[in-house]
Amino acid sequence: MLEVQPGLYFGGAAAVAEPDHLREAGITAVLTVDSEEPSFKAGPGVEDLSRLFVPALDKPETDLLSHLDRVLLCHPGYSVVA
Repeated sequence: MLEVQPGLYFGGAAAVAEPDHLREAGITAVLTVDSEEPSFKAGPGVEDLSRLFVPALDKPETDLLSHLDRVLLCHPGYSVVA
């Protein structure tokens, strides 16, 4: 995972496979944009994560903007866009 600004991280699919790292970083919400929904390992703190999955293919013609409203509202009270 890469911290792009304080409290905002960017990572690949492997990042959600390590719930300890998410918890250590203080991450409380995970937005996944991928063709397959990730499976989270069971463990302390995982059940408290707010999660949103947006099914999308990594192709130029993929329409991500149609999901923008839902993504911005996925974790009320927190800004997910800098």
